[in-house]
Amino acid sequence: MTYIYVTFKTTNDALNFEEHFKNVLPFWLIPVPRELSHSCGISARFKDIEVDELEKLIISNQLNFDQIHKITR
Repeated sequence: MTYIYVTFKTTNDALNFEEHFKNVLPFWLIPVPRELSHSCGISARFKDIEVDELEKLIISNQLNFDQIHKITR
């Protein structure tokens, strides 16, 4: 299974992301996976979306994020 994770620099950025996309895209806010970071933090996890499409949506809505990661498990 492949998942896309969006990480954020601040909790506020994650909450703004959630507020903006909660009725638009299917995702879950979860702790950042250990393979991405050992620090505390929140990430948005997606199952069925293309990285380029997601990045364009985030940027066009002027939302702050840190990075987008693709992990296959």
